[in-house]
This record gives sequence, C-alpha cells and structure tokens, in this order.
Amino acid sequence: MDIGKVPVEILQKHVFSNLRTNKNILLLPNIGEDCAAVDIEGEIAVLTTDPITAGDNMSGFLSVVVACNDLAAAGAEPLGVLTTVLLPPGSSEDEFAKILTQIRDACNKLNIHLLGGHSEVTTAVTRPLIVSTGFGKVKKELLIPTGGAKPGDKIVITKTIGLEGTFILYNKYKEKLKDILNSHEEKEIESFVEKLSVVKEGMIAREYASSMHDITEGGLFGAIYEVCRASSKGAVIYEDMINLSSAVEKVCAFFNLNPYKLISSGSMLITTSKADELATKLLESGIECCIVGEIVEKPSIEFVSKSGEKTYINDLPIDEIYKVV
Repeated sequence: MDIGKVPVEILQKHVFSNLRTNKNILLLPNIGEDCAAVDIEGEIAVLTTDPITAGDNMSGFLSVVVACNDLAAAGAEPLGVLTTVLLPPGSSEDEFAKILTQIRDACNKLNIHLLGGHSEVTTAVTRPLIVSTGFGKVKKELLIPTGGAKPGDKIVITKTIGLEGTFILYNKYKEKLKDILNSHEEKEIESFVEKLSVVKEGMIAREYASSMHDITEGGLFGAIYEVCRASSKGAVIYEDMINLSSAVEKVCAFFNLNPYKLISSGSMLITTSKADELATKLLESGIECCIVGEIVEKPSIEFVSKSGEKTYINDLPIDEIYKVV
C-alpha cells in the first residue's frame, strides 16, 4: 500500500463490514466518520483517535489539537486525551520532555486534561510516533455526523486552507523559504499555531450544521470526498470562493504542491442550510469563513477552477505533505 491513509475499499472489507453494535452506540467508524459516539444516559460520550506522522518538531502539540478537532467536528466538547508516545532507540530525555511539554501546553490551551497514556522506546519506529485518543461529550440533539450533508446545503470553510501543512513545512525548511517570503508572511505563518484548533467554530457551528469535518490529511479535497462519501451525495466547489493566503500559496508553489490536497488542521468544513446565519455568527466571534459551494444529489464532486475548468474528485487523495517530509 502507498503512504497515507489505508484505501477505502480495504477498510470497508476488513473493518467497517465486521463491526458489532448495540442500541447505545450511535456512531461507528465509517468513511470520514472520525468519532465513535456512545449514549451514556442523558449525554453522549464521543471518542476519537489519531496518530501524528508528519508533525515534525510540533508533534506533541498537534497530537492533542487534532484529536480535539475531531471531537469538535462531531459537535462534542473536548474533555481530555490519552496519549501514547513511541520513541526510536537513542532518543534523549530532552526529546521526550519536549513532546510532553507540548502535550501539556496544548491541553492547557484547550482547557482539557491529560487523562493517561503510555510511552516507550522501541525499534518499531524510526522517529517519534504520537497517538492521542480524545474524549468528549455532547447532548444527543447536537451530535453531528460526517454523513449528514443534504442536497442544497452550502459548504462553509473556516479560516484559510493549508494552515497546518504550511506551518509544518515552514518550521522544517525555514532557511529554504526565507528568500521567497517577506517578513509579514513569515509572521503570518508563525501565527498559524494559534489557529490550528477548530473547537471554537465547532461549538458555534453545531447549532447550524448538517455535517462537519476538520480538514486534515488530504486537505480540502480529502475532506469533501469523505463528507460526500459518508453522505452518499456530491458537491460543487468553486476555487475563486476559497480563502487562500499568499503565504500558503508561496510555500505550496515553492515545493510544487497543490494547496487543496495539503493537510489543513485549523480549517473546518461545514455543510448547512443556514450558511448566512452561520457565517455571521462565526465572523462575530472573530473566525474568518467563506461559502465555497454546495452539496448536490448526484454523487460526484466537481471542482471549478478560477478559469472555469472542471475537474472531478473521484478518490481520497494522498496528502501533498508526504512529497516533502
């Protein structure tokens, strides 16, 4: 298999088709469905897990943020994480301490708790691998499935595409990029670390959304593919309506990457029949957003470029970041 997510057909064959359930389990793993949800009498316990494989020197911080983003995309308030840290032989105590400091800082920033986990040095990895399991809660009526998109819903995206990927690439290749970025753009990318959480917009959008998905591996194309596949619907997206900062564009152009396939934690994809109301609420809370297209009945995903050229998203893309890191 190629680098990146395990292909959908293989997951369907070996995972999704073999799951047991009962009346208290409200959400099970599925295409694009990143959380499980369990009814615990009155409120719903929501759980998710994610590895960080390309986070480089911010892996500890990102492991917490990404888990909480998955919870927020289900409409759940994050409460805590359990984190496993696997280190290759020869790792120093300082390296371990840096990861744990980042995990602790992320928990403090999001006002959640580190509930437990595991750590060890093992030959099974060649660089640090961090897996965080997030735990949250939500009232049943506010639980948002990935597969809830409906024809006619508008597609809303928060902030700018490419936040996480650009931040990772800048921190890893700062010397290479210094000649193409001006000081304003460098400061902008450095500020992206403050924008990587989507918990705030998730708590606002759950009142309006039919589905939500944090835009992670595979970027915008990956997120819309998973929402449409989970919902058995299609979409039309217009490039000229997407927020894309000049700093992200420059970094992607330097490495010859498609920004719409670049990991974009910090941006939330939301489908809603009340897009204008939602956009107003987000903007009032200081969160940029844009309406970039709509959900359609026909299960095909059409991307209309600025020049009017149409392309179709037929598969889950491999994230562009793997071409570089």
